[in-house]
Amino acid sequence: MMKHMVMFKRKPDTDDATVHEIMERLEGLYGEIRGLMGIRCYRSLPSDRPVVWTFLLDCTLADANALQEYLSHPKHVAVNEWMSPFLESRAVIDYEE
Repeated sequence: MMKHMVMFKRKPDTDDATVHEIMERLEGLYGEIRGLMGIRCYRSLPSDRPVVWTFLLDCTLADANALQEYLSHPKHVAVNEWMSPFLESRAVIDYEE
């Protein structure tokens, strides 16, 4: 199995409703992409710390081929293109379990 985790930081002018919609659209990919065994977003708690990410995406995929299929799938690409203008940065880690 593969894990695909992404931490996202929103732009200062991106409101909470938009963050919530981004998370819903990402979780909505479940059942739409072959090999995507689980997908969940977790919202960060409020913090005054200087380096805090807004939310975490946690995906479980069947194998490395499923990860590649997920990344290039038109539905994933569409969500990614829609949400990108609202995000300041992201950090990705993929690993095998």
